[in-house]
Amino acid sequence: MKEKKITLQNKKSDLRKLVMLMNKQNKKFFPPIYALLKSIDYVLNGEELGLLLRLSTDIYSYEQAAVVSGMDTGKFKPLFESLKQKGFIGIKYTQTDEERYSLHPIIVGWFEAQVSYLIGKPDEKEFARRWMEFIKSGRKYNFFPLRNIMNVTIRKAPVTNQSVGLVHETKDAKGKSIININHTINVPDSKIYPTNSVNDLILEYGTKSVIGQLTCMCRRVTLNLDDPCRLKIPDDGGCLGFGNGIKPAIKYGYARQISKEEAFDVLQKVRDKGAIHTVFHEKDDAGLPQVGICNCCWDCCGILRSYNMGSLPLRYSSFYMAKIADSTKCTGCKKCEKYCPTAAISIVDKKAFIDEKKCIGCGQCVHQCAFSAVELIEDKRTAFLPMLKKSEARITT
Repeated sequence: MKEKKITLQNKKSDLRKLVMLMNKQNKKFFPPIYALLKSIDYVLNGEELGLLLRLSTDIYSYEQAAVVSGMDTGKFKPLFESLKQKGFIGIKYTQTDEERYSLHPIIVGWFEAQVSYLIGKPDEKEFARRWMEFIKSGRKYNFFPLRNIMNVTIRKAPVTNQSVGLVHETKDAKGKSIININHTINVPDSKIYPTNSVNDLILEYGTKSVIGQLTCMCRRVTLNLDDPCRLKIPDDGGCLGFGNGIKPAIKYGYARQISKEEAFDVLQKVRDKGAIHTVFHEKDDAGLPQVGICNCCWDCCGILRSYNMGSLPLRYSSFYMAKIADSTKCTGCKKCEKYCPTAAISIVDKKAFIDEKKCIGCGQCVHQCAFSAVELIEDKRTAFLPMLKKSEARITT
């Protein structure tokens, strides 16, 4: 079916400028391609875009932002509030808990708030359609030699944006996994340091700060496109946000504050359905403290879906590698093969085999195996998986 032509309501050059400014707010770069411009253009009018370009990347108090806008209070106040609710303007907090404002990056920041803002509104489906067009756009370049160029570029990136979070768990007598919630936290009281342990993150933030649960934005997009999760991740198994970064989402009703006990319940529910835990960090730099956990599967997650449809390579900070602990215990049930987010496991002659080059150490295979045939061993590394060829894509729609 021929795609309908879209006329932008804003200047393409101004939209490109905005994307480049948003890119300066963290370590992840989004090219200002037309599919992304159409997504932003759909939810941004000319006055809002003009104000964002004037504010640029600086941090302001409300009064300072009003001065820079050059508008009278009656015009500035509703415009600025709209940009905060849509997630274009992010809220930071000083040590005295005063609000400060600055342009949000595209992810994590604008996209999550924008999807939440649109829930139940008439524009929700069209935004989802445009965003998915952006997610799929990499497939247009999935041919030699552009595929190789993209692989080399992302492999050599100076910073890894996300890390794989590991949930420490035990198994009962029937092989059912149970999350450990009573172990000792090893991080100092003064700071929540980068760690790959999801258990530690929830215990630490749930005790000393704030945890918020959001709707899964990626899953919301696919639902709007009548493409529900193939693994049936429950709708109430959304992402988790931590500390001051999640407070604005709680303020606007995009997230609900939950206890650490509730957070562990969410983890247990989504893990059983196949979710892995992608940890997002400040400024999208895996060397900085965490701001949230995406609890999603290979079908819904924007990052994993892009890889599995052959739209982008995959790059994570990983801490473990899956190994077959005892092949005699493997029954060939194929659960590990079904839930592995990178198709690193295959069943041959009723036995599981692991392609170490594709393993990101998420632990889903260990979690799903009731016979303890698989184990995780420590292996800290940057896991890089080249862009899949179109013939290798797991998702073709």
